[in-house]
Amino acid sequence: MNEHFTKNIRINKPQDIRRLLAKVINILLQDGEMTIDKAKTIATLSNTALKSMDLGDLAERMDKIEEMLKS
Repeated sequence: MNEHFTKNIRINKPQDIRRLLAKVINILLQDGEMTIDKAKTIATLSNTALKSMDLGDLAERMDKIEEMLKS
């Protein structure tokens, strides 16, 4: 699986985590036969991606509120 990641991945924002998880999920989906272990891993990664989306949305909303309070 290392050949899919040719450079280091920086994770600074929830969006970075979403991109990484999406890439890993796609690799797993394309890599041979679906097994129970692979399906469980994909489900776990998908749940983590959903949580990251929620956190990203919340962070954006908080940034907007902070900007409104400053002005």
